[in-house]
Amino acid sequence: MLVYICYWFGLPFPGGVLEDRAYFYLLFTLLSPMIFPGIRSRRTREGRGPGWYDYLLSALFFSVFFICFLSSEKMAYGLWMISPSALHIGIAAVILLLSIEAGRRAAGWSYVLVIVACALYSLFADRFSGPLYGVPVSPVRLITDFAFGQDGILGVPASLIGKSMLGFYVFAATMQGLGGSTFFINTASALFGKSRGGTAKTAVIASGLFGSLSGSISANVMTTGTMTIPAMKKAGYSAEYAAASEACASSGGDTMPPVMGGLAFIAAMVANFEYSEIMIAAFLPTVLYYFGLLIQVDGYAAVKLRNPSGSKHGESESRRPDLAEVIIEGWHFLISIAFLVFGLVHMKWGYISPLYASALAIALSAARRQTGFLERLKNIFIFAGRQISFGLAIFLGTGIIMVSLYKTGMASALTSWIVSLGSENLFAVLLIGALFNLFMGMLGLQRSSYLFLAVTMAPAVSSLGNIPEVAVHLFLIFYAGMGGLTPPVAITAYLAANIAGADRLKTALTSLRLGFVLLILPFFFILQPALILQGALWKILLFGSAVFFGVFLTASAIEGYLAGRGVLRKGERIILGLFGLLTAFPDLRTLAAGVILGGAFYLKGIKRSGHRSIGRQSIGD
Repeated sequence: MLVYICYWFGLPFPGGVLEDRAYFYLLFTLLSPMIFPGIRSRRTREGRGPGWYDYLLSALFFSVFFICFLSSEKMAYGLWMISPSALHIGIAAVILLLSIEAGRRAAGWSYVLVIVACALYSLFADRFSGPLYGVPVSPVRLITDFAFGQDGILGVPASLIGKSMLGFYVFAATMQGLGGSTFFINTASALFGKSRGGTAKTAVIASGLFGSLSGSISANVMTTGTMTIPAMKKAGYSAEYAAASEACASSGGDTMPPVMGGLAFIAAMVANFEYSEIMIAAFLPTVLYYFGLLIQVDGYAAVKLRNPSGSKHGESESRRPDLAEVIIEGWHFLISIAFLVFGLVHMKWGYISPLYASALAIALSAARRQTGFLERLKNIFIFAGRQISFGLAIFLGTGIIMVSLYKTGMASALTSWIVSLGSENLFAVLLIGALFNLFMGMLGLQRSSYLFLAVTMAPAVSSLGNIPEVAVHLFLIFYAGMGGLTPPVAITAYLAANIAGADRLKTALTSLRLGFVLLILPFFFILQPALILQGALWKILLFGSAVFFGVFLTASAIEGYLAGRGVLRKGERIILGLFGLLTAFPDLRTLAAGVILGGAFYLKGIKRSGHRSIGRQSIGD
């Protein structure tokens, strides 16, 4: 943290003020030893602690990065890349191999296969044809560019860790270490615990709030899911539905402002956005997604649970927290988050904003003189270390992807190809990008998938339809998260299913149903910038309100229950769903048709002799 502060404020460091290359290598030197003892070796999974080989790998990682730090001034002249010696090649090879092993531990073998495929493509790029044809890169050039070049780990990976994400990791760790996770869960429980399906609604909101701090969908599932899934099952939700609800809620956390997931930071780096710009753009789509989830879990509770009133399920009245007490207990968290937003949006402090917010949170917590404050400070360092080491383990490997895209010329070739393809049909280009992201997301490769498309597809699509580039990047981010819910390899849904003891495929299919809003929303805000809070205020209010109503109708149709009307028949669900899609579609004519037809359906309803019983009717899991 001291190194980070010295760099950002230009403070003197032993040897002088830190320039970028020296700063990045020094950060890697200090952070890399935490990777191997802490991330998913067989011994740590079995609870036995790191093995001797973990410490050996850590020492080796520390050593090669420390040599690079000491030689950073010479490297700045390009001597290690223009005419590398055997020592330089050896150091680069060690960095590459250890980065691949770090990526394997953090993201699994599928991530390694992507890295290896990109490396092999770089070596044999001239053997391909069409848009995949490229200039081959020699093995020595490949590994030296990766380890020492601006397209390798000194590019996007270093900027992500060293400039954009480190402060947010610290803020997230500060909130968690001081008890912010408990505060979010208690707030969600106090708001929704007494309502119908309150246990599931609490899980949805709590997972969304916590997801913005965890920076990882999988970590969100594993952390909040251990609490929310058993509570939902106890309240009467099926194991598959409980797991799917948690998986969907955790997936939305990646775009939950103010502290979003890693893909938002990659977007800011690759497209040169202000972080506040993508944070503001993601706000309304994320709120709409969680609104749809709440409508669906409410409908499920109304139809499937025997006592849907809420007061007799889940937590007892005595255990439900009171909202006023929760706010009194955790007001300092709200002030800290508000201060972060103030710094990002109004003051334009940029990536240093979370450090100020973290300092404020610690100061406010200390002023309250709670017991165990020192223990909480210790937890901050533990949480920060875990998050930063996990992020570094994943981002280092992306250096190979970037070298492959830029050095072979594939990035510009694919961009040109996408432009020529989209000159006839923009929708086809978007659909291809969505399907690619879904496929890669199934394998847990959201970051790799997004990074590839952010470099190739995003600039092309933005130029084709005069679409705001931030909208295109959000489109890709949303579908990358959705990939984790898509069978047959729905990694996010499967993680939740393991916690719930549920059938994996049924959980994944239920996740798709619950995440339907996430499937359609990206196309809407691509077509209408008002949905990412750009443009005239009247458009934002008009289309935003229409999409809320459309999501309400669509989510109600999917779950088979319309608030105020009761259980829906199959035909009614289809009709209502179509009205909802018409209303949500960002076009004035379809909007008007959807509002009129959907409103008439809702107000008039189908003539019945009273409400049908909803206690035991089934609409399917």
